[in-house]
Amino acid sequence: MYPRHDWRPIPAARGEVRLSTDMPALRTGSGDFLRLHDLPGPGRLPTYRYLLRVRRAALERDARTRASRWPEGRRRVLVLGRGRLSRALAAELARSGAEVVRDDGSRRYPSADAVVDVREIPQRPDPELGERLEQLTNGAALLCGRREGGRMLIFPLMVDGSEATPDQVSRRRLAASPAAPELSSWLASGHRDPRPLRRATSTLTVARCLVILEDWAAGDPAVSEHRRVLRVVGDGPRERTHTVLGFDEPAPRPQESAR
Repeated sequence: MYPRHDWRPIPAARGEVRLSTDMPALRTGSGDFLRLHDLPGPGRLPTYRYLLRVRRAALERDARTRASRWPEGRRRVLVLGRGRLSRALAAELARSGAEVVRDDGSRRYPSADAVVDVREIPQRPDPELGERLEQLTNGAALLCGRREGGRMLIFPLMVDGSEATPDQVSRRRLAASPAAPELSSWLASGHRDPRPLRRATSTLTVARCLVILEDWAAGDPAVSEHRRVLRVVGDGPRERTHTVLGFDEPAPRPQESAR
């Protein structure tokens, strides 16, 4: 048994509780402190029952926090891919309170409020991307990310289709690069590094994606920045950002009239 004046973990819940008569309190999983009242009498059974009440209150508070973080209409998130990075993202999104769904590989994606396609594969022409972008007309947001050697590229968050697509980002990079021919050749090769991403790179990528998606779900003003910023996560604890704006694609060339 813990001494009554010590903090003790709440069974099967986040947080700790202190049952001393001079300072009874609950520390929630988010770090908030709440005063406790109506302390139990002496004995293990009253203490156990009281801890169950505190546990129930802590779980209800956590559920309300998760629901406010991911409101209805922005809660259902489809995570594409089956690699380690996709699995880590799905796990962290679920832990944050999102309703995570996964694709079954049939190319028939379930409906979602946001689609996350952040994977350890090189960027290349993607015939499925157009299909996913069509979901934006139904209000779904799209967050894409691709591996480039030992680093990850997180493309601008797409909300209404006016943002730069991954293909437009590549063209912007080529236009601004002093080594455009070399960059173009390297990107076209579709080089796939067989080595796993460094843990720091993977962790920072997951954390950054989670922040972007939580900001979007909450309607945070930071979303306007997420929609125009390319993030490059290297092999250290830092990231580089580049502003990349979308542009109107040239109109398709009209077909010549049959003669």
